[in-house]
Amino acid sequence: MTCTTRSDGPLASLLSPKSKWPAETVAEFLNETRFPIRIASVGAKGYPQITSLWFVFQESRFFCCTQPQSLVCRQLRANARVGFEIAANEPPYFGISGQGDARVVTGDPKALLHTLTDRFLEGRDPKLKAWLLSRSATEAIIEVEPERITSWDFRKRMSAATSKR
Repeated sequence: MTCTTRSDGPLASLLSPKSKWPAETVAEFLNETRFPIRIASVGAKGYPQITSLWFVFQESRFFCCTQPQSLVCRQLRANARVGFEIAANEPPYFGISGQGDARVVTGDPKALLHTLTDRFLEGRDPKLKAWLLSRSATEAIIEVEPERITSWDFRKRMSAATSKR
């Protein structure tokens, strides 16, 4: 599963005018990155809860797998509004963030789980992959439909600052 886009495609319509990257660069980032998506869902007391999940971006939506009784699934069933981020953990910082609606959807998660384990494990840790795939019958699919996406990229600015030291 990969994201393809043109500058006038559906991804472009989701981009904030302040986004550092054009739609093509966002699509490339989403296809190539191995950073997890961090989803901020809303808890029962109104506070955000951050959950990191592996994802694939297809048809202008993010798809993830997790257990159906996980906290994030329970929260999404109660309130679909989410914030999300996919970004580098270490300097120089770059990535995307946005808001949208998420839901736990019905369907067979096995193919998605295969895609996610292939993508994020990249051939490493076959025992973990086998264990994750053995749970596919009990996994749920989370679909995040973005309303807005923006990107930022501090690589040039941060590398310039560190080269002056």
